[in-house]
Amino acid sequence: MNHKFVSALTCCLLSASLQAEEFGVRYVQGMAGVLDASEAWEIEDGGDGSKYAADIDKMIYGGGAAQLSYRDGPFQYGVETGGLISFHADTSSFARVDGGATVGVKVKSSVWLVDIFMGGYVSYELAQAFRVYASAGPSVIYGSLSIDDDDVTIQPLDNNSGGTITFSPDSRESDFVVGLYARAGFEFILDNGISFGLSARQVDSELDFGDSGTIDLNDTQYFLTVGKRY
Repeated sequence: MNHKFVSALTCCLLSASLQAEEFGVRYVQGMAGVLDASEAWEIEDGGDGSKYAADIDKMIYGGGAAQLSYRDGPFQYGVETGGLISFHADTSSFARVDGGATVGVKVKSSVWLVDIFMGGYVSYELAQAFRVYASAGPSVIYGSLSIDDDDVTIQPLDNNSGGTITFSPDSRESDFVVGLYARAGFEFILDNGISFGLSARQVDSELDFGDSGTIDLNDTQYFLTVGKRY
């Protein structure tokens, strides 16, 4: 990811927001969602360098977002900003990426994520009761992965093979990355301004935890939203 591009985009959005005469909060949302990542976690055999991958089932996300508009009316555009946290603790089963696995690895781990984002958005309201919107921009993600030595189990996938794998993860590793996100959704708006809806979000980023492997977050996140229109 080009950090200079992300920094320039962020500065442009902030500058534009400060210059807008009618800039203000128009929508606030609470977000609760899930990421079901297929083969998102990848590790490397310390012996021959072969790759092993595992699914991360249902990482739960919670947080919120605010959309600040340059104008009022059915069609709006402006800046979206928000934050999410996620936690996942489970046992993951790894298999060789090229499909020729004779040895599997089971790893018990816990993962923490913090995702802070800000971008531009556009939205349109239909009869002040239904709204569709889309947003995109930079996202800053901090992740922490914890694995105890006793929580790694090597087991044959083929009882006729005596294969083995070398995997020595660190007890705790952290990473910090800057990527890009995109989000789209819709919501129903009641007469008192309370809203509820659905949204989908995707982030282009990968966390590198050294000897503990990499986790690719480039899968779709799905959210339920509850908020307020101002």
